[in-house]
Amino acid sequence: MSLRPVELAQVVAEVGKQLTGAVAQKAWCPLPRLAYLELRVPGRSILLCLCAEGDLARVSAATSRFPTPGEPAPFQRWLRHELTGAKLTGALFMEAERVVRLDFEREEVRRHLVMELGSPGGLFISSEQNRVLMLSGEGFGPRRNLYPGAAWTPPEPMPAEALEKALKVASRLVPTEGEVLPYSHAAERLLGARDQQSRAESIRRRLAQPYRARLKRSSRTLEKVRAEAARGPEAEKHRRLGELLAQNLFRLKRGATEVTLTEYTEAGAEEVRVTLDPKRTPKEEADWHFHQYRRLLRGVEQARHREAELAREVAHAQSALEQVERMDEAMLLAQVEVLHISSGGEATPEGRPFKEYVGHAGARIWVGRGSEDNDTLTFKLARPWHLWLHARGVPGSHVVLPLEKGQEPAQEALLDAAHLALHHSGAKGEPRGEVSYVPVKFVRKVKGGAHGQVTYTREKTFVVRMEPERLERLLKSRHTEVPAP
Repeated sequence: MSLRPVELAQVVAEVGKQLTGAVAQKAWCPLPRLAYLELRVPGRSILLCLCAEGDLARVSAATSRFPTPGEPAPFQRWLRHELTGAKLTGALFMEAERVVRLDFEREEVRRHLVMELGSPGGLFISSEQNRVLMLSGEGFGPRRNLYPGAAWTPPEPMPAEALEKALKVASRLVPTEGEVLPYSHAAERLLGARDQQSRAESIRRRLAQPYRARLKRSSRTLEKVRAEAARGPEAEKHRRLGELLAQNLFRLKRGATEVTLTEYTEAGAEEVRVTLDPKRTPKEEADWHFHQYRRLLRGVEQARHREAELAREVAHAQSALEQVERMDEAMLLAQVEVLHISSGGEATPEGRPFKEYVGHAGARIWVGRGSEDNDTLTFKLARPWHLWLHARGVPGSHVVLPLEKGQEPAQEALLDAAHLALHHSGAKGEPRGEVSYVPVKFVRKVKGGAHGQVTYTREKTFVVRMEPERLERLLKSRHTEVPAP
């Protein structure tokens, strides 16, 4: 449902006519195939959206933008460096090649912002000589053999007949009288809400994936454990047979495969047929039944303990899933950083820069895997208002407690995160330790320091007395499988 060629032609022509001379004030790239430019014209600012994302592809005048998670992407930094302060000098739509190009100039230096709408599409900045400076879009560079420094040539054009047919399809854009960019706003009305809804649902799926996986795995294991816990009667049967054989050893003949013995019960005498192993002596046969009785009894006891743990895990996963399902669109889009974590085959949780645990009331807790991953977690994935924790005075992993903007952390969730901070630090195994916590926005890299080395201000510190049961629960909650959506 992306913009049709005739619609793109209308929007790009309008941008070229109405916004030529506009100055680029700000730029964002919240997702690999999504960029925004704030263009200033006399008396107003226009938020121009360029999206190369499949059936959401468009150029439009947006009223709002997706938040940029954590540290800006390299492409965003290049956008700001190359285009901030530059004037828009023209806009071009190459219909056959499905390419949109915006031309900018600043102090006689010319740059092009190009969006290709192929499969997969992508964005890049190029020089006046069409040399690629930086590009964005997963899979886009390899497909087009583009990389920084490469010379850009337009993609292969559509066949003339297909292009002619595409241009004859009617435009769906309904301009509103009085708007500065009527076709651009109409394009956003056509696809903008759908874009937000689509990405919100994608975020919901990704947030729910670990809990669904845990629920499926724990439920499957719970069935097996319940079957093991129900073997009490079988254990009791072995005890009865062992006692019956022990009382009648003199009646058993070695090599026999079966014997009928009389068992005296409260209901009276009862004839019991017992199957024997001819390789065992009578005493070995009785001892074997007693061994089976003890073995099954131990298994039943362990299974009952495990059953209770698994029942809690299942209830926990169900509760977390319900919370995710209740999240509205705004809350989901506030978690846009999860879209930066690839869900392809190579992106199992073990490939992510953090381990994820589940704390009190379904709170997600992220723990960096190593020094470089600590940097990625803190400065690229975490949002400024997320809570950052670290064991005080000892080396250790960065721990992040994701929160909604303006949300105060629950005391139990904070304590869970503090336990993980101590466990993944040099204080591991100590009965207590100090943990500092602070919003991510107050954490800074040490200039010239090693990976993971940071400074922070406005921190709060508290002493944590380690609770073994709490730590065990947290370690068991770690997500170890996340299926692709």
